[in-house]
Amino acid sequence: MKKYSKGQIAKNILKALLIGGVAVTVIALPGMAQVLRLFLPNDKKYKQRIKRSLNGLHKQKFVRIYKKNGKEIVEITENGKKELLSYQFDEMKIDKSKKWDGMWRVVIFDVPEKRKQSRDLLNFKLKEMGFYPIQKSTFILPYECKKEIEFIGEYLFLGEKIKYLLVKEISEEGILKKHFNL
Repeated sequence: MKKYSKGQIAKNILKALLIGGVAVTVIALPGMAQVLRLFLPNDKKYKQRIKRSLNGLHKQKFVRIYKKNGKEIVEITENGKKELLSYQFDEMKIDKSKKWDGMWRVVIFDVPEKRKQSRDLLNFKLKEMGFYPIQKSTFILPYECKKEIEFIGEYLFLGEKIKYLLVKEISEEGILKKHFNL
């Protein structure tokens, strides 16, 4: 039996609903059959954990549960989609497995003081993802990350404030190569 950390079942339910859009359930286990199949629960205790997670998502208005044509429907809501985006933001990582292509990815931003919380979160996330700060609002990484930066910009509503640069040469390249073990 696979172990799930606290909140992981709820995340997986939301992900599955986002991909599938709607889960149609059968009367035998109202509100649960399709969702249960995702986790292949094999004992009563495990089924209860999944049911509690689904009920919690419903209470938080992340999913809607309703009946239609005698079947119970579980559907992700807009709030659920936003919650899922926050999970994706929190779990985002950069793929560092590919061979370095010799190009530097530079992220620069100019976020006003009135958006300090978003700016601080951007700083934190870039550092967490392995970016090296070369100035106060300039970070560098040798790995492809354009999609991730675009996602972060959209998620934090900073898209127009963040610039992504692809750079062939940069001063103090030796220090950066040493830092990234290139």
